[in-house]
Amino acid sequence: MKELLKIDQKISMVPEDINGALSTKIKKVIGNSIEVTVSKEDLEFYKLQDSVEMFTVVDEGMLYFKPIISEIRKDEGVVKVDFDKEKYDLLQRREFTRIDLDKEFTLKDEDKDYVCKCVDISAGGMKFITSAELSVEKDYSIEFSLESNIPIQCYFKPIRTDKQEDNKNIVSGRFIALKNIDKIAIVQFCFKKQMENTNK
Repeated sequence: MKELLKIDQKISMVPEDINGALSTKIKKVIGNSIEVTVSKEDLEFYKLQDSVEMFTVVDEGMLYFKPIISEIRKDEGVVKVDFDKEKYDLLQRREFTRIDLDKEFTLKDEDKDYVCKCVDISAGGMKFITSAELSVEKDYSIEFSLESNIPIQCYFKPIRTDKQEDNKNIVSGRFIALKNIDKIAIVQFCFKKQMENTNK
């Protein structure tokens, strides 16, 4: 895996507490270890010997692995992790598709709230079923959750709407103003589900 990880490469790191998830850069690559920079405020989420989840974009697609924290240098804001080069998952770009998600969530249109049913989700957007008549010219406030039930709030821009026979609409679109920590949570969710589906 060494050749896939380079200095200054952007990488996401997720501790057991998703609230400490962050996007950072690789500071150093040494054998089976890498060092990344972490702000002093975020260091509290990381402990020695904890397993973290990391993922990054490489030429072949998306790289995902679970290293162990071997060193924390608080004065420098550096976390060092050790990984097994044989134990990682490489998801090619064409395989990183939408993931089925059967969950209801709330969409707000001016003064009215709609309960919508999600069909699938990806890091960039989702498809859902709703009785609302949505315009591709507007952005809508939405709130939904993944497996952890931690709410994710952002805006949604419809790209395509298709009317069904029951007068419901199937809407596809992308997320707007998605916080970095929420984007990481969605990507992490999609990775896990994609691997579960691949290993069936």
